[in-house]
Amino acid sequence: MSNDMYDVVQIGYGPVGQTMAALLGKAGHRVAVFERWPELFGKARAGHVDHEIMRIFQSVGAADAVEEDAARATKYEFRNAAGELLLSFDWDFDGISGWPSDYIVYQPTIETALHDAVSQLPTVEIHQGWEAVAIEPQNDHVDITLRRVGRSAVGKKVVTDEERTVSARYVIGADGANSFVRDIIGTDQHDFGFQETWLVLDLRPTMPLHFDFDNGQICDPTRPHCLFQLGKRHRRFEFCLLPGETPEQMSDPATAWALVKQYGVTPDNAELVRHAVYTFKSKLADTWMDSRLLLIGDAAHVMPPFMGQGMCSGVRDANNLAWKLDTVLRGLSDPAILESYRDERAPHVSSIINMSIEAGKISCTTDPSVAAARDEAFRTGQVPPPPPFPHLESGILATTDVNTRLRGQLAPQGRIALDGREGRFDDLLGTGWTLLISGHIVPEFSGEQQATLDRLNVRVVAVADSAINSAATDIDGYYTKYFAANAVTAVLYRPDFYIFGAADDLAAVGTLIDELGSLVPPRVQAALA
Repeated sequence: MSNDMYDVVQIGYGPVGQTMAALLGKAGHRVAVFERWPELFGKARAGHVDHEIMRIFQSVGAADAVEEDAARATKYEFRNAAGELLLSFDWDFDGISGWPSDYIVYQPTIETALHDAVSQLPTVEIHQGWEAVAIEPQNDHVDITLRRVGRSAVGKKVVTDEERTVSARYVIGADGANSFVRDIIGTDQHDFGFQETWLVLDLRPTMPLHFDFDNGQICDPTRPHCLFQLGKRHRRFEFCLLPGETPEQMSDPATAWALVKQYGVTPDNAELVRHAVYTFKSKLADTWMDSRLLLIGDAAHVMPPFMGQGMCSGVRDANNLAWKLDTVLRGLSDPAILESYRDERAPHVSSIINMSIEAGKISCTTDPSVAAARDEAFRTGQVPPPPPFPHLESGILATTDVNTRLRGQLAPQGRIALDGREGRFDDLLGTGWTLLISGHIVPEFSGEQQATLDRLNVRVVAVADSAINSAATDIDGYYTKYFAANAVTAVLYRPDFYIFGAADDLAAVGTLIDELGSLVPPRVQAALA
């Protein structure tokens, strides 16, 4: 075994891997990250985050830096060639997570903000310019062999002979769609059957640009395309490749400028910072965990970009896995809890992949007769509205005789006042298991229930309209309205902000704690962690 023994070795350091490293480092675990690129990638891929993702970024101290360059989105529309509205996603509201519902973002800003947060964590090491070449699981750890990556005279990646071996209790593959860790696991992938090739253009305007239509899809069969902001200082256009067009042809900068000319965008008013041809795929790995190897993000799933949820789904993976792995590494629960990771995340991701495919089908239509039929169907109300955004349906969620209406939904975050300070709930009290109670009265717990609360470090927080009995003050009446609208007295939510269960009255709170102790049991001494 190598002397370099870590709690976790992570392969990959994109936004999903950065989030994972930040969450584990914040929890105090010794983490070594290895990334084949010698520096941050620095090029935009994802362009959208929602309120849930902003709350996760908030939890690692990166949200304010992300928001600084983020553009708050109000709508994302699908229009036909004549400009008629086919479908609109309304993003002009405040999300339950304590942030605006949706932002349009420039990914390098996110990477910088997350990297800054990770760099402040003393237990996290970042090793850029190293590629994993061998992974060997052992009984109680994993050995990982890595080689230094250099650059040739023309900038091509070169794997050198310089080699090192490290060991870890767990390995996380955050290494993208062509994941080496996934190859080691040897899992198959379910292919949803959707595949489209588009040209992606990112520009930096050098003077103000204004468009009659912004942030949406132009479902024109002669050339489906889209345009939207990338944060406050960049802009993206995407164009579908038509039959007979090749990636080589479309990768020519002259082609890019010819396509955006219709919008009045030229080298005189914008800088082309990136142009690349992508084939959008839709796949879900059958296995996300094999003993001590785990997958997150694109290593576990890929989806078309038409819902803007690819990176978001990966960040949710990290938030789901991090708290479970934390309890295992601390010896607070049995490693079997990790089996719930894919059970919870895969159905959620699968629903979003299907939603993305259906949205993509609206746009990716190049047959004029099919497009005309599509337009007529929308025009006459024959197309049903999109399904609601998914929540958790199963896994570590309460199932006994308590209020199940909120189970698996996202927990609220409002503004509170406590001990002379005001701010968002998480900024004042932090994150983790939280029992949120309406009013000033906290129920008595049995000895076993209190032991469960103590073992999992569950915070019990009473929120009321005044600070009687040390209750947090509900500054805006947000929590009062939430509890009243849902006819509950308490909610118990997980470290990833999903509600474990809710109680109609204080007498039912103990039942929630009992089931929590059952579903997240103490570590069995014989179990390996």
